[in-house]
Amino acid sequence: MSVVFAVALGCARGARPTGPGTHPVAKGTVYSAPSGESVSVVPLLPLEERKYLIQFQVPGDDHDGKVLLHTATEDGTEFWARWRGRNLRLFQERKSFRKKTGDFMVSSLLKDDAIHMKPDAERTAALKSEDVQELYLRQFADGTLARGEAFDKAFWSRDHDRRLAEALKALNTSCGSSVAAAITWDAVPQKLLDDGEAIGDYCARPLEALKSLCDESEEARRTVQAKVKRVDCRAGERFSGRVEADTVQWSIAPGADSMGAEQIAQFFMDTL
Repeated sequence: MSVVFAVALGCARGARPTGPGTHPVAKGTVYSAPSGESVSVVPLLPLEERKYLIQFQVPGDDHDGKVLLHTATEDGTEFWARWRGRNLRLFQERKSFRKKTGDFMVSSLLKDDAIHMKPDAERTAALKSEDVQELYLRQFADGTLARGEAFDKAFWSRDHDRRLAEALKALNTSCGSSVAAAITWDAVPQKLLDDGEAIGDYCARPLEALKSLCDESEEARRTVQAKVKRVDCRAGERFSGRVEADTVQWSIAPGADSMGAEQIAQFFMDTL
């Protein structure tokens, strides 16, 4: 089978960069979703190196409009790229019992979800691989890709803040309260984010414990309403809590012995 390839010429103005993303390109494939999102997957030669340029059209998401350099796994079902300081699997073909399914998925980073796609024959026929590479080279040259590949603490903290907000809403609903809560990110080492620790889950546990107490007792509801106005969460040497005035200061220590739900509930019953 012959492979059609082309080389995109020119990169904005100035010298053409070097690296895998500048290699000749083969014919690409477009995958699309019923909701309108699509990705264009363009192989780079030689195919044995398993390098691909993938252009994302996922409106509203963080990597929408970007062309990122990916490395595929040996079976060609997972495509990994560097984004926001991490190696991420942004595109893949779902497998079932180690077999390919024809169900392709693109990661929706801001929604922590996946968008299911199928090959799109019409768009594939119209796709020009060299246009995808040319856009990649422009984004490489103007710094778009470098900025996107750099570690972004605010970006990765967003998911944890959302998890805390969900637990806070449930707490205030059950307790009839107006408690505020926040993760003190200046007191959370970057390594915990890099390691993918469940910071939001850990910080949500005291809120969940208070909610459970309110669900069980009217007295607990009155106590929370009167004595808890804020919960601040930060990293510490161990899992622990203390109450200062009307603020709960909660410390988390991933890797250390954790506190179970009953222990946290008991802390509040003893302290408030």
